[in-house]
Amino acid sequence: MSSLTCVATEVITTHQKSVGYAYREKPVSDTDSGWRFLSGSETEQYMDRPSHYVTCLLADFIKDHPDVEPLLASPVGAAFARRKAGEAFQALEEE
Repeated sequence: MSSLTCVATEVITTHQKSVGYAYREKPVSDTDSGWRFLSGSETEQYMDRPSHYVTCLLADFIKDHPDVEPLLASPVGAAFARRKAGEAFQALEEE
């Protein structure tokens, strides 16, 4: 896991908001874990700007957000959400 990366919005990485939504997609490279993390408060307009996404080492992200570590064994296609920080993540049904 030490060299695997993930993508998070800068709302989480820069502004220290909690993860509210996490999903795993098919990795785009050998080092990509496929994990994507959002606060859940991002607007569509915000999400449309590539500069709002940060690629970081998954191990470093987990140090700052240990509450998402239990999700990491989930397969591609998994998605999780929670209403507010401190609450447990709930698995979302695949569409």
